[in-house]
Amino acid sequence: MNSLPEYYTVFSVQFPNENQASAIVVPSDGDPVRALRRLGFQQHRPTIFISGGASNMSEDDLTLTERIIEGVAQFADEHNIVIIDGGTEAGIMKMVGDTRHRLGLNFPLIGVSPLGRVEFPGYHNPNQQAQLEDNHTHFVLVDAGEWGTESPFILQLTHALSGDKPAVGVLINGGKIAMQEVYLASTMTRKLGVIVLEGSGRAADEISTAFRSGKSNQRILRAILAGGDIQLVGTIEGPEVMRTKLAKRFLGDNQ
Repeated sequence: MNSLPEYYTVFSVQFPNENQASAIVVPSDGDPVRALRRLGFQQHRPTIFISGGASNMSEDDLTLTERIIEGVAQFADEHNIVIIDGGTEAGIMKMVGDTRHRLGLNFPLIGVSPLGRVEFPGYHNPNQQAQLEDNHTHFVLVDAGEWGTESPFILQLTHALSGDKPAVGVLINGGKIAMQEVYLASTMTRKLGVIVLEGSGRAADEISTAFRSGKSNQRILRAILAGGDIQLVGTIEGPEVMRTKLAKRFLGDNQ
């Protein structure tokens, strides 16, 4: 397929593991509502956006993080929630996809990636730096050439999909791009709350430290502290504490 369909034209990606995902290409300034409708999401759905990575984690940290991801995935499955992430075969995104497959869960899992940096069955990209993860159900491929250029669209897609339903971000580990996504979530006109996994490293721990101290020398962290709706969950607290935080966000007094 190396010539991709036109913008907003849905096509299928058939992975070797027999999973078939629906995909769409959108311009970098694309319309998230149009993209969602073309992919079959006609109504608002509660949504979790997962940002971050798994770099420099110890084996113990990875094990603790995997348990928490299992808790998030099971919560999403139980409460008809859509999960959105970066969609590639790496780090946290691979964990989410693998967990969904291993536990036989059915929640929609949408990956949003820059087209210029990914490759997938039927599409060879000489500039690729990652493969699409093979257990996602949907992909939105932003027509852009660098990592991070898709970040604004991820936040817009989260808001468009959730509409009047609850939505929250979950930050695990992560680097500069994940930090930028939390900044966007914290400073957009319609803010998106973020649950930060404290102890997972890098950006998550930078934000956790700043949140606990109430101060930072970094401009981006000061902006997050000033405008953000941040909550912390420690990796050592386990999946039940994460589920409790999610329940308060999504179920309110009905939990």
